[in-house]
Amino acid sequence: MPRPARLTTTQKGLGYPHQKRKREALAALRDGDPCARCEARGRYHPMYRAWSSSLELDDFPPRVIARALGITPVKRLSWSFCNRSAGGRLGNQIKAARRGGQPGQYTRW
Repeated sequence: MPRPARLTTTQKGLGYPHQKRKREALAALRDGDPCARCEARGRYHPMYRAWSSSLELDDFPPRVIARALGITPVKRLSWSFCNRSAGGRLGNQIKAARRGGQPGQYTRW
């Protein structure tokens, strides 16, 4: 069975307009500004311009939720680790809801 074709960055919504907004957000970043994901969880995790390669422009609320609600997400900077961890948690919650279990509940046995 052939592998499905990979989506381009533009098809994923990460094309030139997204990259341009990220550059603008990085230019406006002040050292010590909080990570948007951590701030949403009530934590302070400072960001620094020197570590810009580890920062991502993140959607609030996540795109999958925004599409379901019919709203446009707000773009904010967050650490890539925080952004991807939040995506993993959301994906696990969606999978648990689809199979009828609780998030974090092991259902193999």
